[in-house]
Amino acid sequence: MKKYSTQAFGLFFILYTICFIQNVSAQTTEQVQNARTRLNINDSWTFYRGNLPETTVASTEYDDSGWETVHVPHTMKLSSNELDNSQDDASQPTFHRYLGWYRKKLSVSFKEGQHVMLEFEGAHQHTRLWVNGQYVGAHKVSGFTPFHFDITNYVYKDGTENTIVLSVDNRLDTTIPPDGSIRDYLLMSGLYRDVYLVVKNPLHLTFDWEDQLAGVFITTPTVDKNNATISIRSTVRNMQSKDVKCQIVQRIVDKDGYVVRKVASSKTVKANSESTFIQGTGITENLRLWSIDDPYLYRVQTLVYQDNQLMDAIENKLGIRKIEFVDGKGLLINGENVELVGVNKHQQYPFIGDAVANSFHRKDAEQFKDTGYNVVRLAHYPHDNAFIDTCDELGILLMEEAPTWLNFKEGEWFDNLEESTRIMIRNHRNHPSIFLWSAGINHRGPVESLQFICKEEDPTRMTGSNGAPWNSPVHSGVADIYTPMDYQNMPITEDDFSFLCEHGSSPEAYLNQFEVSKSRGSANRFGVALWTAHDYFSFKKNWGMRLDRPYSIYRVPNPVNFWYKSEMTEIPMVYITDQRAGDDHTIHVFSNCDEVALYNNGKLVARQKPDTDPTRINCLHPSYTFMLSETKGDLVAKGFIRGKEVTDYTLNKAGKAYQIKLEIEEQGTDMEASGADMRMVRAYILDKNGNHVTTDSTFVTFEIKGNAAELIGGAEIGANPNKAYYGTASIIVRSTLKDGTYKITAKAVGLKSDSVEGKVIPYYSNVRLNTISAVMDYPMVKVDLGNEEQLLQFEWERWSGNKSSTYSLKDFGEAMMSIEASKPLEWTSGHGLLGNQPYVAMDGVIAEKDDQLILTLENLPAGEYMLKTYHHSMKQLAVVKGTTILEKQLNTYQLYVNDRRGKRLAVPAVEPTSSNKLGNLYPSSANMQIYSDGTSPIKVVIENYEKDIPIILNGIELRMVKKELTYQKSDS
Repeated sequence: MKKYSTQAFGLFFILYTICFIQNVSAQTTEQVQNARTRLNINDSWTFYRGNLPETTVASTEYDDSGWETVHVPHTMKLSSNELDNSQDDASQPTFHRYLGWYRKKLSVSFKEGQHVMLEFEGAHQHTRLWVNGQYVGAHKVSGFTPFHFDITNYVYKDGTENTIVLSVDNRLDTTIPPDGSIRDYLLMSGLYRDVYLVVKNPLHLTFDWEDQLAGVFITTPTVDKNNATISIRSTVRNMQSKDVKCQIVQRIVDKDGYVVRKVASSKTVKANSESTFIQGTGITENLRLWSIDDPYLYRVQTLVYQDNQLMDAIENKLGIRKIEFVDGKGLLINGENVELVGVNKHQQYPFIGDAVANSFHRKDAEQFKDTGYNVVRLAHYPHDNAFIDTCDELGILLMEEAPTWLNFKEGEWFDNLEESTRIMIRNHRNHPSIFLWSAGINHRGPVESLQFICKEEDPTRMTGSNGAPWNSPVHSGVADIYTPMDYQNMPITEDDFSFLCEHGSSPEAYLNQFEVSKSRGSANRFGVALWTAHDYFSFKKNWGMRLDRPYSIYRVPNPVNFWYKSEMTEIPMVYITDQRAGDDHTIHVFSNCDEVALYNNGKLVARQKPDTDPTRINCLHPSYTFMLSETKGDLVAKGFIRGKEVTDYTLNKAGKAYQIKLEIEEQGTDMEASGADMRMVRAYILDKNGNHVTTDSTFVTFEIKGNAAELIGGAEIGANPNKAYYGTASIIVRSTLKDGTYKITAKAVGLKSDSVEGKVIPYYSNVRLNTISAVMDYPMVKVDLGNEEQLLQFEWERWSGNKSSTYSLKDFGEAMMSIEASKPLEWTSGHGLLGNQPYVAMDGVIAEKDDQLILTLENLPAGEYMLKTYHHSMKQLAVVKGTTILEKQLNTYQLYVNDRRGKRLAVPAVEPTSSNKLGNLYPSSANMQIYSDGTSPIKVVIENYEKDIPIILNGIELRMVKKELTYQKSDS
């Protein structure tokens, strides 16, 4: 295969070829998936809570048959929403301060020279590991950051089953942040995030969190609407006793699976050492940017070769976006002004605490996107990878911070805070959703060392100060962005860009509207985040179920959530709040319509425009407040836009509770038989007519049949029966290790019961099968036509036809390309283009105006191709005082194709190059799909149907889009 020349693009990186890389054959998807092993080992751990002698429990001979069998994510104890009536203060001295033991029998398959590792996404909070009775090591930095152990020297080489023993210690430890001080959130116990068995070849990519240069770090130093420069830093480790020649190939893959860019570098990596590669490339055509409204994701596959053998491969998502802060404009994303309106988020769920399935993390993000939130502050610690992955996919911006709250301690505690900040950044730096790191501590404001650490680890992102205006600097300080809390109507500071990382709320959303309006009224104050999205657990006062939060801890929406939906979404909507936000005489309506008409028992109450309260004047859609003099009955609200009714909402006055309606919350897929996938089950209390009785607090009992799922929690913690929260009782259903169906029934005294069936599908522990999908790494060639003196378009191949009228397409095997006409062709240089691809436009091959230019492709492998031809010419009228006067040629061409599908008009007309926007000008081009049977030549005929000016062909792009091993004639 051909190795192309490189072009320097900047001081720190080199732009390499986009075509096939020398001496490296294209890899199949299966080969990439199998380049390393990564198996989810969440299932079938045995568990014991309490103190045990270490040497005894770590022994391979220890009998754990009496222990409980559990699946990760796991909490050491299910707890009530009243925190088991604990009398702890905000330092949490006793609640969930458990020591837990986890044991697992594990067979490991690996070859000589490979390395075996256990990878943990997080555990609360001091973790120690024994393998086959031998102590391996400990992790004691944070309960919220990933870590791993290399267990190669501890596992059996002969395939004998290994004994894995974990001690997970959540007892109070003043050296591990945020422990050792007060907090408004809890440290829930357990092995609560995913665990993986990883097997790597002796030459491999390091884990991202290992050190500052470890793993893969992808940045986009330059981004505009048409072009993006991509820099990729990768570190490989050679664990062999010899020096090796290593080649790293980076493949940029679009959403459809096609490789759009490829770059390769080689160097020798010394024995038992590491080496870091820095590679530069870019996307200069058909660029898709990532944004909140269009979160387009590329993939970056990093392939590691030794002697042409694939040794390792990982894949990262790539969202290309340009984030700027411009004085007087605020936050710009890809040049467009964006006002951020969102929420804070804690990860806890009822009863299970932090031991949350990935499906629940995804559900949280999906709820936020549906409401219209475009930003989330991850309070007050690094969050699960699953939530951040989903925000990448949905288009939600994130501010992330290390685990702190109010106070901090010098010494080992602060060292661990700094280290957890580094690990957090390394773990999530490749996510486009992350736009801001915290360089401060809640209430305390900016911290110099955290600022410097953030910039050391990731100089591409801005930092926030995280302060409170009543006890910290009222400015960003050493951080980039002023990110204060506001519960006291703090003054707006115009000297800083500011993001209000916390603000208050009220059930009817007046306070929420005030804060959003205040932010929208200042360009440099570019966003706000409500405290908080969900109810959460705390020993601080007022931690419980609060109606001023968008969702309860069960993720049941409160009325305030629907004001945000009216403010942040465009599909016409109207919503009448129930008694949680109003009373019989004050009715609050949320709508994004121009006017709303409210009816009570069919009688018009009023038709009015949104409230005109000056404290909410900058809101796009302030709420509607209706005064009702008579008794509230059946309510109907109708929304009008430009005088036309576009939507309506009915809130009937509910009667006596009569029946239950049971639903399993959908998430677009069935539960998987992993032992730990979860869904929320809702039992809605309805009256006889199907109206939701939101005043009801009935206790609902849930029963389940079938061995594919189980219900979490019982009466001792208030999980089952569950007390209805404003007319909705909820319970969590969790999958077992068996696929199949299950049936849940909900009952309550005096109410008609209901049942619902669910399905559990098989689960596959090899996560790389799901995370690394097919790639079409097909050949692509770009050929610039012209005479010998032509200025070659960067990274294109040269075809000077006055030397040869045929051209070898080496990347397509024996394929050849030729150009002919009935009269002699002219291979010439010409005038360039005042815009993009100027050198393609400058040169070309010319046929006379009454002729045809015929392009023939021979021996092209069977398959489908995209062919793009370029056509640009300018006519010289005169030279006036040394200045050349040019005239754009109005050359409109037609192109015909004769391939395996027969002869047809492929492109009806190619319009001339536009002359309006010179800076963004491209040469005229024609795109067509062609089909090869692998043997017959393909002809493309280019003609000017006006026959008034010559025909010019400047360049050719040919890309395979579908490969066929054999061509079946029936496909035509």
